[in-house]
Amino acid sequence: MERKEKKGKTKYGKRRTQSIPTDLLIEILLRLPEKSVDRFRCVSKFWSSIINDSSFISSFETRHPRSQRPHLLLCFQNYDDLYVSSIPHHTHNSNRSYSSSLSFANHHMSQLPHIYSQFSSTESIHGLICFKSETPIVWNPSTRMFITLPTIPQPCKHWGTPRIFLGYDPVERKHKVVCIPRKRTCYVCRVFTLGSAQESWRTVKINLKHQSRTRPVGRCIRGVIYYIASTCKGSDFVVMSFDVRSEKFNMIKLPSGFDGDLLITYKGRLACFSRKYHNRFLILEDAQKHKWSSQIFFTTLDDYSLSKIKGFDLVGFSYAGEFIYVPDMFSQLPYILLCDPVRHSWRRFEFKRGADDKRRLLAFPNHTDSQKSL
Repeated sequence: MERKEKKGKTKYGKRRTQSIPTDLLIEILLRLPEKSVDRFRCVSKFWSSIINDSSFISSFETRHPRSQRPHLLLCFQNYDDLYVSSIPHHTHNSNRSYSSSLSFANHHMSQLPHIYSQFSSTESIHGLICFKSETPIVWNPSTRMFITLPTIPQPCKHWGTPRIFLGYDPVERKHKVVCIPRKRTCYVCRVFTLGSAQESWRTVKINLKHQSRTRPVGRCIRGVIYYIASTCKGSDFVVMSFDVRSEKFNMIKLPSGFDGDLLITYKGRLACFSRKYHNRFLILEDAQKHKWSSQIFFTTLDDYSLSKIKGFDLVGFSYAGEFIYVPDMFSQLPYILLCDPVRHSWRRFEFKRGADDKRRLLAFPNHTDSQKSL
C-alpha cells in the first residue's frame, strides 16, 4: 500500500511535508549544540525559518545558558580577513598572575568588504557588532553572517562623517542602529531597526540641542545608549542617553571640570573615565538626578603593576571583575592584559604571528553568542 505524505501550512512557510512534526523538529534542534544548529540553516528554507524565528532563538538561549556566558572576543583584522579568537572570563579563585600564548592562525572566519577594513566598530551588543561607515555593516560572529545597511540619508551637507551606535531593546528583543552627526548640532537622527519589514532609515527628532564628541565610543546598557557630548561649542561635557525602545533622548550632567574620555560598562552600570584623573572614575547612580559616585582606581596596585599598562588602552571591564587592556600598536606589543584589582593578579595573553604580520586588533569585552539571523 502506497503511503501518502500529508502536507500543511505553518507559520514558518507556505507548505511543507510532514515527515517530521514541527514540534518534534523544534525540540530536536533545541537539544543540539550551537554549531550544529547553525549548519542546519542550510538544510531548507523551512528549517532556516524555524532557526531564525525569535521564539526559537529565545528558547535556545534559555536551554543553553553556557552559550550566553560573556567572554572576551578578539578579532584580528589583516586587510579584509577576520581572524577570531576568544578568552573566557576569570572563573577560578587563584590570586596568581600568569601568562599564556595563543595562536589565531586556525581561526579564520570570514572576509569583510574591502572598504570596511579600516573602519572602526561599535561594541558587541547582544551578540552583534556594527562596523561604522556611511553604509554600515552589522556582523554576527557566531553565525558568520554580515548584512550591509542602506546608505545613511543625510538631511544636510554639514553632517559629515556620522557617529553610529548599535543598541538593543531587551523588551522587544530588537537591535537598532542609530546615526547622529559628528560634532554638529542637528535636530534629527537616523534609526534603522534590524529585522523590520521597512528595511530603511527612519527620521527621529532630537529634542535636546547638543554636539556629539568624536570619541569615545558609545555604550548600550539595559536598553539605553550612552555617549559623550557637549551642549554647545566649548562648553562643559555631558552624557547623552538614547532609550532604544522609546527613541527618546535625555541629558545627564557630569561634575564640573570632569572631561569624559572613556565610557565603559562597570558591573552593569555606566562608568566614565577622564585622563585628568588617572586613579579615579565616576559611576552613574541616578540619571534623572544627575547623580554620580566616585571610585578610586587601582589604589591597591604598586608602581610596577601600573607600569605594565603603559602603551595600552583600557577597553572595558569584564563581568568577572577584570580590567581589559589592549595595546596602542599591536605590531609592537602583540599581547593583551587583564587585571583583577581585587585579587591583585594579572593575566597576559600573547599571540603568535608572522614577521610580516600587519594585523589590527579589535577587542569586544563581554561578548555573548547569538543565533540571530541577519
